[in-house]
Amino acid sequence: MRFVSALVLVAAILTAPVFAAEDAETGLAVTLPDTFVVEEASSPPPYNVTFGVKSASDDPAPLTGEKYLCQVSFQSVPGNAGLTMEKINEQIGSPGWIAMAKDGMSAIFDFVSDASFELDGYKGHEFIGKPKQKNAEHVRLVLSMVETARGRTAISCVTDADRLDAVLPSFHTIRDGVTPPV
Repeated sequence: MRFVSALVLVAAILTAPVFAAEDAETGLAVTLPDTFVVEEASSPPPYNVTFGVKSASDDPAPLTGEKYLCQVSFQSVPGNAGLTMEKINEQIGSPGWIAMAKDGMSAIFDFVSDASFELDGYKGHEFIGKPKQKNAEHVRLVLSMVETARGRTAISCVTDADRLDAVLPSFHTIRDGVTPPV
């Protein structure tokens, strides 16, 4: 009986994902299978912390000129303090919030699609956009955002239009492996 229990424990350890990266100050964490590599990356303002994520085998490969498939960033938002998960979910799920988010990004993206998702009980929203900048017509950005009482977590992934359908499952695996600070 002990042998069977030991085998079950070993199997659980070998198959369970481990935190690939965690920021002790904010609590942002990324848990992914070993088919991905997570590294600390520079955080562009206004973000407090950013992790870069790439495939361990380079398949899928990052967009030409990019180091990572995705970047996972957290921005502290003091105005969210004291909001409950229910209140945040109500706001994020509202047509007004989605319109406000799109309006804020419409100067730099044409939207291809958008959809809701859930992460650790929080509603999030995914936007797929085509950058308006010159020579980026074939680029697609997949931006997933989640708000918590601590702030905003953004998962930003890029690829080219021809590969979008093929790499979207990898982007979603990365997004679903994020633990936002609460």
